[in-house]
Amino acid sequence: MWMLKRHSVTQHNVIMLYNVMFDHNDHHMQAFDKKKTRWKADLYFTVKSARQKLSKDYAEVTPSTGMHLITATILDSFCMLGLFRKWDN
Repeated sequence: MWMLKRHSVTQHNVIMLYNVMFDHNDHHMQAFDKKKTRWKADLYFTVKSARQKLSKDYAEVTPSTGMHLITATILDSFCMLGLFRKWDN
């Protein structure tokens, strides 16, 4: 995975990192949504709580630095506008 090669998160990867975490949580919430086993229901609740916490943190980060982060992401030669293509869906 690309994150393992870095020592710290750089500014232009903040939005990408949040997207990876949201996608990961959504995938697991979908997988455990209709499960009846107690531990799977508990896991669903835990992932849902983690996603709510992530949403709250993301909402606090983006108002103050949102345009700065978006500009840094666009200027990243690896990502450019590719990260924003799926936002239209």
